[in-house]
Amino acid sequence: MSSVDEAGVAAMSEDGVTVTSDDGEAEDGALRALREDQAKLDDAWNKRERVLKKLPFLERLTTRKIEVEPRISPAEPRSVTKRWYVCKGCNRDAGGLNSSRWLEHVLHCEPLAQAARDESAAGAGEMKNAFIQLGRITFKVESSRTRVNELRAFFSPGWRRSNTSETGTTATTMTVVESTAQTDMRRYLRPPLSNKDIVDINDAVSELIVESSIPLSWTSSPAFFKFIHALRPDLFNDTEKAGIASGAVLVNQPKNIRSRHWHSTTGLDRLYEKRMQVALKEIEESEELALAADGWQAEHGRKVLNVAITIRETGREYYWKSVELGTESENAVFMQQAVAQVMSGLPLKKFKCIIGDNTGHVIKFLEAITSAPEFSHVTPIGCFAHRFNLLAGDVVEVFEHFFEQLEQAINKLHVKTQMRALFDAVRKEKKVAKQLETYCQTRWASAHVCLCSYVANIDVLRFLDEDEGVVAKDFRKLRTPDLESIFDVLFSREAQMAARHLESLFRGLAAANKFVEAADAHLAEIFPLCWALENDLKQWLANVKTNGHQSWIARATCNKARDASTCTTPEELSDVLKRVYQVRFQGLEAQPGKASTRRQPLRDVPLVHLASSLSYMLHKRLRIKHRSVSANPFTAEDGLRKIHFHSEEVADIPDAVAAGLAIQNFNRLTSPEKAEMFQKRYSDRFTNEAYVEACTDRTFVDVTLEQLQYIRQHNWWRNLLEMEEVVNWPSWKPLIPYARRVTAIVPHSASVERMNSAQKLVHNKKRTSLSHARVQKLTFVYFNSRHKRRLAVSSFGRLAAEACEVTENEVVASPVVDADGDDGDGIGVEILSSDDESLDDYLKDADELVMSPFADVSNRTETTCVGNLDENVPVEDDDSRPARAKEKETFAQKAARKALERQEKERRSKHRRLNQ
Repeated sequence: MSSVDEAGVAAMSEDGVTVTSDDGEAEDGALRALREDQAKLDDAWNKRERVLKKLPFLERLTTRKIEVEPRISPAEPRSVTKRWYVCKGCNRDAGGLNSSRWLEHVLHCEPLAQAARDESAAGAGEMKNAFIQLGRITFKVESSRTRVNELRAFFSPGWRRSNTSETGTTATTMTVVESTAQTDMRRYLRPPLSNKDIVDINDAVSELIVESSIPLSWTSSPAFFKFIHALRPDLFNDTEKAGIASGAVLVNQPKNIRSRHWHSTTGLDRLYEKRMQVALKEIEESEELALAADGWQAEHGRKVLNVAITIRETGREYYWKSVELGTESENAVFMQQAVAQVMSGLPLKKFKCIIGDNTGHVIKFLEAITSAPEFSHVTPIGCFAHRFNLLAGDVVEVFEHFFEQLEQAINKLHVKTQMRALFDAVRKEKKVAKQLETYCQTRWASAHVCLCSYVANIDVLRFLDEDEGVVAKDFRKLRTPDLESIFDVLFSREAQMAARHLESLFRGLAAANKFVEAADAHLAEIFPLCWALENDLKQWLANVKTNGHQSWIARATCNKARDASTCTTPEELSDVLKRVYQVRFQGLEAQPGKASTRRQPLRDVPLVHLASSLSYMLHKRLRIKHRSVSANPFTAEDGLRKIHFHSEEVADIPDAVAAGLAIQNFNRLTSPEKAEMFQKRYSDRFTNEAYVEACTDRTFVDVTLEQLQYIRQHNWWRNLLEMEEVVNWPSWKPLIPYARRVTAIVPHSASVERMNSAQKLVHNKKRTSLSHARVQKLTFVYFNSRHKRRLAVSSFGRLAAEACEVTENEVVASPVVDADGDDGDGIGVEILSSDDESLDDYLKDADELVMSPFADVSNRTETTCVGNLDENVPVEDDDSRPARAKEKETFAQKAARKALERQEKERRSKHRRLNQ
């Protein structure tokens, strides 16, 4: 510690404390020299102080520093105090503050310029004002006056940069001579806003609002003005800044900020035109386009026909047009005229296919539009993702009443707050991540999600049903007559067994549907997927027949109308499901003898067989597990007749007869060396004995998806058809144009379904007053900007990961149930019925694994299985209640904690009564 006296001399004692010297102290030579040095330093400091009093603004550009320099004298330790100013930018000694050398340093100091720039951006202006005041000084030296004039010109309101304007052949140039000092001084201040800057800022705001689907009313809210003011304060004048600072609503629209009306009209139109030009340029550069159309109904009942364009080479999907149908929604001719009008301004030659769903009026619409001469080269095709979804819906109909009961029970559990809190507490205690999901009757794919979540929570439900702890008891106390369905369905052993079996059946359907919906899906993938689904059904039915516990069949197929079960034996269930698959795959009548119940076939047979036959060029014969998958060459030959080419391409296309002969003789055709590279890579990876052996316990769909995903991921089709040796190979040459056309076909209309979801988000219940034209522009910008960031992203991997998040005692990989198997975690996978003799032993073994209490007494934390807390478990310093972290406690944890507290309170009360 040290202190400085008025004379600037400090005396330092041995213990480090400064002692001020007395006036009568004897002065020797060393002490006298010390005082003289201090007097010189003080004199220089006083001169600098006088300069700062005259020019106080210079202090804003400098920093004051004080340093105590110790010196040793014969009498006692002494010290000298030095005080000076340094540059705020580089800490350089200021020296004489009024010298031209220091001013030149200020003008050319790069760190100081950066500091001034940062201060100005933060909204402060002290350094800027200091420079302005510096320019008002009158200097005697000519060079200093020149710099001051340049500084004054730079900071004056009327200052402008060099500008050149031309009118015809006459040019008028206004030039301001800039010195090095003036150029460096510009770093201190942000350039004044130009008209172009204001336009760019408002365009950016429009883009932010539309791409984020923010309501346009946000642009007139105080929060919006405060947000813009924080970014660019110079957009507002002083009056507007005062209003924003007070948080009041601005009466008048700021001059430089566009209004809500401008953003919804001019701003939206400009953004729409800009994005449309980008889309048109990308379409012009592409060679293969696919068009998808589907109807959609808005919240207020308005019916529209949405049209999407897919660029096949890149997988880019574009929301293109939305045509308002009005009362003509079921009229195929009107839909044909609307789509023809949409495509009239586009390069028709590049469109290779048009896709729609499989409803009757859409099929008529597809046939009508391709019958027109200008669209004769476009191949109509139904959405295969929709067809897989229809197959799932047909299977759901067999177990319709079971899904309805499950949906009602889960919905009741969700609305009962206390029951749900106890359920969630046990679920988190057992570390089950999945919530109970409901089945949506209009979304058949949700059947697998519902079953998967139910199976994952079976351990939680059994715990609540069987445990004698306080939480389970409290849960069962809430059982009332109106909640019987929860206990009759969720806690039923037959229902749990049915969910386990049905989850493995629906898993393949959901995975196939998700896989086909990807932007880079290929028509050649449909045939092996259909083949795998049929074989998985046979394997699943064989497993049901061999399983000893079949009481779940009657529960799962219970018919509410008949008050009886549709099927009671595995043979009856097999007949029903085989009929369902046969009806959907072959396009038969769902009710024999009724033509109105005829289904659309799952396979567009000729085209699917053609695509599968052409895939021979990639991998010869596809091998799934121990079986080979091959299409019918004669049916594939019929598919050649469904492929049509544009009139400008017909001259270069080989005859369909020659292509058909090549397909029939595929096994005897030789392959070019570069094509054999693909075939060898496939053979080495998927047909070796080790891989086939490893796939024994997997489903056919899982193996098929793994192989197709590998081919899709490495883009084999594109890579093969771009090789010159392959294209010109004599025996393959008749097939190459058809292979390219098949590759250009998109087998799904998921792009337009994604458009419908985006339009539903834009045109929601709160924005029903938007006009159709404005909704179209908003959705165009919103969908196309978001989809650009998720090109060719398949959801198959995510679905597979979610499907595998099952409980320990679920059959994970295969629908084949091993009655004596073990899943590797010590819990068997056998499925038991309620009347099984070994049920009690099974539950007892399971409870020993999942209900054992355990505690961690460190840091006053306690972890235990809810409802099974041993009162003898010691917890450090626990004198009243279990310790907890209140700031992290959720509602469910709070409910469980209170149940434990009630149990502890009852125990203490009982203990007091016994001791009285």
